[in-house]
Amino acid sequence: MKVLILTHKNDAPPFIERVAEEIRGRGAEPVVFHLNDFPVKATITFGQEPDGESFVFNGHTIGKGDAIWGRRYHKAEGFPEKMHPGHKRMALAESERFLQGVLAACPAFKVDAYGRVRASDHKPLHQRIFREAGIRTPRTLGTNDPAKARVFLSSCPKGAIVKMLSPESFVKDDGTLQVMMTTEVGPETVNRLEQLRLCPMYFQERIEKAFEVRATVFGTKIFAARIDSPQFEGADVDWRNKGLEMIGQWQHHDLPKHVEDALGRYQDAVGMQYGAADFIVTPEGDYVLLEVNPAGEFFWLEANPPHHPMVAALVDVLVGVPGARRAVDGSACGV
Repeated sequence: MKVLILTHKNDAPPFIERVAEEIRGRGAEPVVFHLNDFPVKATITFGQEPDGESFVFNGHTIGKGDAIWGRRYHKAEGFPEKMHPGHKRMALAESERFLQGVLAACPAFKVDAYGRVRASDHKPLHQRIFREAGIRTPRTLGTNDPAKARVFLSSCPKGAIVKMLSPESFVKDDGTLQVMMTTEVGPETVNRLEQLRLCPMYFQERIEKAFEVRATVFGTKIFAARIDSPQFEGADVDWRNKGLEMIGQWQHHDLPKHVEDALGRYQDAVGMQYGAADFIVTPEGDYVLLEVNPAGEFFWLEANPPHHPMVAALVDVLVGVPGARRAVDGSACGV
């Protein structure tokens, strides 16, 4: 059995090797494929003959009985500097389309199918499914209408936060990378609401926190960890702002059954084996779903406290240990 790992060259090499080592320990062969090298330095070949199809990644045939872990997708690099910008755009688009088609057709087991990862990566979808499963979600307004935004913000007595739905970042004039984290809505934001005409934003009523929970799903296994983010200055709105400072402060957490059941219902609905869900837990003990990242990080929760055995759980799913894979539907994503 082969396990194809789709990643890129700067994607935490020690952890990728840790997964590869675990795969070897199960008697399977890991095949690491750097997507940033395709098509300039790496090859993918699809073939069809009367007796069937073939799928070859850098000389390794992947097919039925194998598995694919879509760890990190990355656009192509290494095109000639003198290449015409229009030709480069066409090459990037065609390479992406070709990759998607090959992955969609390949009969290997996938964690997770590319189309489902893309189709499930939407906060409104997460909120609808969890609300229907009986889990609280924040009062939300996504809009590009300044008037509606003002009305909503005025209805949030404890304040509100604003976030972006896309992971896009940009390089500022001084050369530094600007990443848009979740932020508190202040007077400056309110005074600039007319700019919503240029770009919609996602507003949510601020929820009082006792602590936060990251629940990570690998097939039929769920690992939960808590962080007491309100105790860390600057982490009260978004714990990622102080992620490195808090990296050793995560603790094991037992999810209530109704939350675990709702998370399983979500995974089944979107047809996914993997998911990283973020919850706020209020002082009253309510669990409030924020989002489910279909390709979220998890290595830090194995390398640091609470040292959950996540790599082993991932590989259980990839190699098909009995009972490890979740029977999924996927109808919620239409894929």
